[in-house]
Amino acid sequence: MTGGSPADQARALHADTTAAIEQRAALAVEARCALIAALRSRLICRPGCEDALATWGLEPLPQRWTVSAEAQLVYTRSHTNHDEVREQARWGVPDELRLLQPAMAVYPQHVIDVAPAPDGDDAPGPQRYTITVQVMLQTWATAVREADAREIARTTTDTHLRALAEAGITLTTPIWQRTDNPDEATPDPIGTHAQPAAGAVQLTDADELAAATAARDAAVQALAGLRRSIRARAIRALVDDEFGGVHQHAAQRVNQFLVDLGLDPLPQAHHITVTADLTLPVGDGTAQDAGDAARHRMRAATTINPDEARPWTSYGWSIPENATADQDGWRILWRHEYEMWLRGHDTPADATTAAEALVGADLTRALAGTDHCLVTVTASVESQGIDFHLDPDSD
Repeated sequence: MTGGSPADQARALHADTTAAIEQRAALAVEARCALIAALRSRLICRPGCEDALATWGLEPLPQRWTVSAEAQLVYTRSHTNHDEVREQARWGVPDELRLLQPAMAVYPQHVIDVAPAPDGDDAPGPQRYTITVQVMLQTWATAVREADAREIARTTTDTHLRALAEAGITLTTPIWQRTDNPDEATPDPIGTHAQPAAGAVQLTDADELAAATAARDAAVQALAGLRRSIRARAIRALVDDEFGGVHQHAAQRVNQFLVDLGLDPLPQAHHITVTADLTLPVGDGTAQDAGDAARHRMRAATTINPDEARPWTSYGWSIPENATADQDGWRILWRHEYEMWLRGHDTPADATTAAEALVGADLTRALAGTDHCLVTVTASVESQGIDFHLDPDSD
């Protein structure tokens, strides 16, 4: 950065730093919400969603935790005698507890005390008793971390305590015991907040220009790193067929996901099939020997794993009925088929011309020194869309 006083330059650098940090935070929120929406729509699986969030350094998915506590329950009920009080208190709790929302389960452990209620009388019939029972509480909370689940459980229980008190039921302050292993919970993407778990860059108060420049560079790199990570993981899911189904349909969804986040769309390509008919000299012997020799010779032009040097799959077969024999031996007709995806061509005609040239060059290389005759090369465009062969590291 040049021009202006050091103070002006530092302010400009701080502004750039702030913008990069805010963009990264916004991208993290948008990516997490989009991923959770896809999970809810069953377009992606939960393990894949969790792995993507971890790869991007974002908050994991919420889980449903079971939080347990011990407390004493005190309430008043009418019963015919002392034994009936103890029997019912041992196995049951007041209906008000079962009607609480959010739900809270209350399990009696043992009866601590049963005593006639202070406001009771000596009239015949059922009497009112004050009952004290040791109970185990269980409530459930959806949260990312165990500590958050405990806090939600405490807040929920505090609300219930006030409601129960209005009904004449006392539940002593719970003593929280444990939080059981969480279950999977489908989160709601609306209002989901996703703060980056790692990699965020904090603003610096330093006045030195070098410090301001370093902070700006770190913030910009963090933003670029998250963009690369999101794109690479999305492409990896497509390459590894994590979605299943028709590839182009999944590719369109991934493409829309990236575009909605402000990232570049996936590269487009023409899907082309090229058929080459050629004749090969294969020496003496039987017709079967000729076919075997032709297959051996064409191995150099056969590939099942596309790479940068040979971006296609190719295979072929002989046509024995068109084989001929003369004084030099057999000459057999061979058909070789190439399937490729070519990028960077505006029209199908340009793509087919390029494909035919690639096939001609490949056959010339593979059959160098062989007196072969290339009869015809025919290329046709099968479709145009997102390239089938993507590289998470470079695309």
